[in-house]
Amino acid sequence: MKKIGLLLFIAFLMFFLGQLLWTIGLLVDFPLFGSTFIEEWMLNILFTSCSVFGMIAGWKLYLNK
Repeated sequence: MKKIGLLLFIAFLMFFLGQLLWTIGLLVDFPLFGSTFIEEWMLNILFTSCSVFGMIAGWKLYLNK
């Protein structure tokens, strides 16, 4: 059960970092990493990893029933 909690915590952390990066990117007029391409890829990586960790945690919770 501790592994599932860790996976859910990592998923939440990735989502929070993605939301924070997205909000900061909307508030400033220039790209955060010097390129909009890199900024968009960072957002994609954060939200995709959030989805993957959340899906794995949900699958493990389902199997533990």
